[in-house]
Amino acid sequence: MTRPIIAPIIETERLRLRPLHADDFDPIHRIWSDPENVVFVGGHPSTLNQSWRRVVTSAGYWPILGYGYWALEESSSRNFIGLVGFADFKRDEPAGFSGDPEIGYVIDKTVHGQGYGREAMTACMKWMDDTHGRQRTICMIEPGNIASIRIAERLGYKPYGEGLIDGVTVVLMERT
Repeated sequence: MTRPIIAPIIETERLRLRPLHADDFDPIHRIWSDPENVVFVGGHPSTLNQSWRRVVTSAGYWPILGYGYWALEESSSRNFIGLVGFADFKRDEPAGFSGDPEIGYVIDKTVHGQGYGREAMTACMKWMDDTHGRQRTICMIEPGNIASIRIAERLGYKPYGEGLIDGVTVVLMERT
């Protein structure tokens, strides 16, 4: 399999998933430093350095793994609204939760409730299935994040256990 060096562009009805650029730093930092945006993804706002590392590592997965994260834009406005995609974070905890593509996303609170998470994740899953074949993918979601649990379930993810990430309980889910 030839590995993409950068993320391919994916268009959906309302969204555009595209490669990350250095210019995405400001909106990524705005999203990741806002406590309301990160309440269910670790709960700790990012520093400038942590946000920059997100940009670089999110783009850097592509040539190494053949998948990674996309910048997420509204098609009509081209406004940056989040990050979506896959990674392998080589997690130490929970035990065994590493080695398979882990799907994830963060979407700006200003567009929550519009169905963008489901639309974006559906496009990501289709791309992964089409390019890498149907395989096990995983995700972890904090139990209070009902919207994300519903999206994962609609995409075919099923809970298989619980774990701790930095002292926070998460539901471990898989799609096989």
